Amino acid sequence: MSWEVLEEALSSSSDADAILALHLKEGPAHRFAVEIKTVVRIETLRAQIARSSTNSRHPSWLVVVPYMSKNNAALCQEAGLNFIDTAGNAFIDVPGCYVFITGKQRPEQEPVGSGHEVMGSASALRVIFTLLTAPDMPESPIRDIATKAGVSLGSAAKAMEGLRRLGHLSPGDTRSRRLLAVDALKTEWARNYPIGLRNKLQPQRYAPQNVQWWKDAKLQPEEAAWGGEVGAALKTSYLQPEQITIYCWKDRGKLLMQHRLRPDPNGSVEILDAFWVPPSSSAEPIAPLLLIYADLMTSLDGRNREVASMLRKEIFDAEATP
Repeated sequence: MSWEVLEEALSSSSDADAILALHLKEGPAHRFAVEIKTVVRIETLRAQIARSSTNSRHPSWLVVVPYMSKNNAALCQEAGLNFIDTAGNAFIDVPGCYVFITGKQRPEQEPVGSGHEVMGSASALRVIFTLLTAPDMPESPIRDIATKAGVSLGSAAKAMEGLRRLGHLSPGDTRSRRLLAVDALKTEWARNYPIGLRNKLQPQRYAPQNVQWWKDAKLQPEEAAWGGEVGAALKTSYLQPEQITIYCWKDRGKLLMQHRLRPDPNGSVEILDAFWVPPSSSAEPIAPLLLIYADLMTSLDGRNREVASMLRKEIFDAEATP
């Protein structure tokens, strides 16, 4: 008996976290739609049982959990819901294979942090942003993740371990590593970015000579990118920007001179250090949508909140994109 991963890291629009095949010595392989749960509750199991009995797309479901108690295992067996856990307990009932193991002790658990050490750390927020906006990053070596996020190797390793403890990173070796509960992680990142990272990006305000100057401004994508209201306006053609946000990789002096911006604590233009890898010269000079969304959500302006809601579906229903 052996398992094969047929599909993994499915998009959030899918109703399964992965598709596995169970190969037996004889007969055809059995396909399972996998749902990964970090916490097991009776009501969750009952919902999954009801779901599996009515879902024609996936006739066989497999719940993967850290630990399944005797009582919950009995409930799964009675309802015919397949499961496996990290302690070695399992229930598999398909033609040609019947396995029911229960009573194995819960593995010794590592202490789970509150999440503050991850979401409250500027370095960790950089790492999370890199993982969320670059599809291949979760499977990359820690050193590559650290380089792309612009943090130390130790900070990257600590962030990855924190994500694993919070249930946002699958266990296993580098090549099999993937993000879990991605939409929840995006929400947490956007919520914590303003207080955990944004103020570390040397934000400074400036006043333009003309309030409509940005319409004719030509940013070089490898030097600077539009965030906030302008980024949203360019993506949706819906918002009329009043506050201008620019993320800059290069020396700000050139940008200030070119667009005649003067320091003003009450100015409508805010420039911050860019914290992700600059794109190629052929790309649009626009920040990633997740960052634009986070910028808009920091505002108390109802217009910005409305546009953020428009962007949310594209951000939270899509797979990670650069």
